[in-house]
Amino acid sequence: MKVAVVGGGIMGLSTARALAERGHGVTVYEQHEPGTKLGSSVGRSRIVRQAYPDRLYTEVLLEGHQLWQELEMASGKRLVHSVGLLYVGPRHEDEVQQEVAVLSELKVPHRVLGPADVKAVHPQMRLEPDEVAVHTMDAGWADVPAVLEETAKLALASGAQFETRRVSPGQAPEGHDRVVVTAGAWVTEWATKVQSPSEASAVYGASSARPGDRLQVTLQTFGYVRGTHSGPVWIEGFGDHSYGFPSEQGRGDFKIGYHPPGPETDPKNPTRAPDRKALAAIKEAATRRFDVKNPEIVESGACLYTLAPNDDFKIGWLGDQTLLASTCSGHGFKFGPWMGRFLADLVDGTRKIEDWPRWHWSPTP
Repeated sequence: MKVAVVGGGIMGLSTARALAERGHGVTVYEQHEPGTKLGSSVGRSRIVRQAYPDRLYTEVLLEGHQLWQELEMASGKRLVHSVGLLYVGPRHEDEVQQEVAVLSELKVPHRVLGPADVKAVHPQMRLEPDEVAVHTMDAGWADVPAVLEETAKLALASGAQFETRRVSPGQAPEGHDRVVVTAGAWVTEWATKVQSPSEASAVYGASSARPGDRLQVTLQTFGYVRGTHSGPVWIEGFGDHSYGFPSEQGRGDFKIGYHPPGPETDPKNPTRAPDRKALAAIKEAATRRFDVKNPEIVESGACLYTLAPNDDFKIGWLGDQTLLASTCSGHGFKFGPWMGRFLADLVDGTRKIEDWPRWHWSPTP
């Protein structure tokens, strides 16, 4: 089968690799140069984990963790820094309790640490007296440029081809049996509506659920704060859901991201200016979690979220030939290898998206 993959971020590259390794003729169409800063698969790091306050995503990532290991073995390079994860929040916060419940039900190894206990795992982490940190070890952060480069190399080695050109609706490349659109924020050019959105709980709690049926593209800010620390990656399971990383080797700063939806934007707008409100919140998080006095942001940037109702992924067929995949909503990167295999299964017909009702999308052009 000849398959066109539109979009060369983590999802498109993972899908191309999976399809090419099965013997399909694959061409990836990416409108920007490799390593572009104009999409969603940007920056130097992304969190990789199993722990979610949502059973569906935890179950998927239990499989996905093995695929990250297989990707590293296939590439022969270290792509994931396995430093563990701390999921932080008030002990009685619903999302924190749900996190512990899901991990216990699925028998994922974890520990619930208090303010004193957390120091053994992350000496610089600060918890309030009523807070806990749920510690899981099978987690860490992915080296984004290396992941993209190595996934592309593996796809090429299996026969995939790459073309740098824009593909828009109504201009699908000819000569392909299937077209898989993994275009991140640009998927809104193909379909903007999500019919019959799931009523399931939002992945990050009710505060982040997106009302209505429209895909929304927002600009999300991250910043690097002066200072160094080592330890696990971390996520706050309440409020703004701030998250962060230990210092990268040889650097004198550490990254904190701001999760709440930022200003709505057009992906065609090349401006990726950080949001001032988000930068202020990043400074507050540095003080709150690490007692940084007068935090200084030495580097900042922004990427794109493509938000669907309830922050779920949305995947569906537009006609008989074109598969649209909005596997974003601000938490997609860690699913890359698993999602590539899943989308390849849909193309092959060995899976049906109807069997995944929370993700099933009936896109309307």
